Amino acid sequence: MSRSSAPHQVDSGLTLNGRHVLFGLLAFFAIVLVADTYLIYKAVSTFGGLETEDAYRKGLSYNSRIVAADAQAKLGWRDKLNYLKQTKRLRISLLDREGVGVSGLKITASLGRPATNRFDRELTFVQTGPGIYEAAAPAIESGWWTVEAQAKRNAHDRREAIVYELKRRIWIRP
Repeated sequence: MSRSSAPHQVDSGLTLNGRHVLFGLLAFFAIVLVADTYLIYKAVSTFGGLETEDAYRKGLSYNSRIVAADAQAKLGWRDKLNYLKQTKRLRISLLDREGVGVSGLKITASLGRPATNRFDRELTFVQTGPGIYEAAAPAIESGWWTVEAQAKRNAHDRREAIVYELKRRIWIRP
């Protein structure tokens, strides 16, 4: 066996010149530009941009929110939030410190997806038993949902006072 001292060359007939490199770079950046444009469009079109309505006023009343949270904690109430898939209803159960159902409340809630406000809806709960409140929630798809509820009780001067608030994420199984 003898080896040739000259390297073996293959001539494919293709040569790489400056024009090929230029077109390759332009094609690469065009693909990046199209992908970025698509992702920016999807990000802007799916988020309304409003996280909290009236954020300035809520910020000013932050200390009163802390006082309300302390008052709620002193009540010792426990809540349980369930989605009843068979009846397509959302259920909130409220028990006081002794384990007795809390009745006579007017509960409203906002239900929505955590990452967008496109599916937000308002719910009004009806008492169906001692401390059990339910609201119709049809057409809820599987996935994560956020529930923000307020329970109010009529005060002596005919104004409604918020006595309990809850904010929870729930998982709806497919």
